[in-house]
Amino acid sequence: MIEVVFERFHDQDYVEKGYDLYVMKNGPGDPLYVGISTRSIWERWFGWNGHMVWDGNIIYGTSSVGRKIEDHLPDSLKWKIQLWTLKDCIKFCERELKRTNRHPDIRFMEPFMIQKLSPILNGSHNLRPGIDTTPKSQKEIEREKCLDQIYKEVFEKSK
Repeated sequence: MIEVVFERFHDQDYVEKGYDLYVMKNGPGDPLYVGISTRSIWERWFGWNGHMVWDGNIIYGTSSVGRKIEDHLPDSLKWKIQLWTLKDCIKFCERELKRTNRHPDIRFMEPFMIQKLSPILNGSHNLRPGIDTTPKSQKEIEREKCLDQIYKEVFEKSK
């Protein structure tokens, strides 16, 4: 497992060594999201239908974790992403895997990693989602105000 600053990950300033799973962490270092890729984690993030579009100065998120990074730019460029091999995952979940006879592949391991790390943005397989310790960005505060206003207009207009 390696851990790199997100901007270095985007710039591909690391050695790709067959990583299959990633853990995106926020500024305080808490897990935000766990995901897998059977091809390339970098492509999962920035390729077709990835988490983010990053074309020169145009950066926007297309998933919950991508939007979280977008909302916290430029600070989120310093957040950390961990890249795990299947072997790393098996070792990390060794105790949990003793209850199964199946030879694990990365698709089998992802739910174990999500359950063990409890990242806030994973809905599936997350029995006890963590608490989002990321301080709200101005963009998130403004979005919440807008949504609150829309809610009032739709549901409280008869009052």
